[in-house]
Amino acid sequence: MQTKEQIRQQQIAALQTLAQTPALKSAQEAKLLQLLMATEAFQTATIIGITLSQPIEMATKPVIDAIRFAGKQVAVPKTLPARQMAFYPLTATTDLATSSYGVLEPVITASSQAIIPDLMIVPGLAFSPEGWRVGFGGGYYDRYLVQHPMPTIALALKPQQRSADWAIDEFDVQLDQVLQV
Repeated sequence: MQTKEQIRQQQIAALQTLAQTPALKSAQEAKLLQLLMATEAFQTATIIGITLSQPIEMATKPVIDAIRFAGKQVAVPKTLPARQMAFYPLTATTDLATSSYGVLEPVITASSQAIIPDLMIVPGLAFSPEGWRVGFGGGYYDRYLVQHPMPTIALALKPQQRSADWAIDEFDVQLDQVLQV
C-alpha cells in the first residue's frame, strides 16, 4: 500500500503528461461535462460549488459556463485559517487573487456573503470508483463536507481513476459519484 504523498506525486506526474496532449485532455473533459450535466444532482442543484482549476486539472471554465447557462449559481472556495474554507458567488464582477496555494480565489470584501452550495464538484488527484479520493493534502474539502453535507461529484480524467490502493483515514469523506470516461 502506498502513502497518499506517494500517490500525489504519481498523479501529478500523470496529469502533467496528459496536459501535454491537449486534444486528448479536452476530449475527456467534454465527455465528463456531458456526464455531469446528465446527473440528477446537477439537474436539481441551484448553487454548485466548484474550484478554479490549475492547468493540469480538469478545466473548470467550461463547467462553470455550463452551470451558468443552465441558470444555476456558481460558488468558488476561499481558503481560511485553520484549514477551513467558505464558498462565495462567482459573478462577472468577482475579483480574484492567487492564494498561497497558487489557486485563484475570490477577494473578500465587507459586502461579500458566503453561500453554501447544494452540490459540490470535488477536486482531487486520484478517485476510486467507490468515491474515495486523494486530494492535494490540506483536508479542506473533507472538513467542509463534514460541516455541510451535500451531494458530491468528482470529474475524473483517465489518469485520476484508480482503485483505492491507499489507507482510508477516518476523516476522509466518501463522494457520492465519481464520473469517469
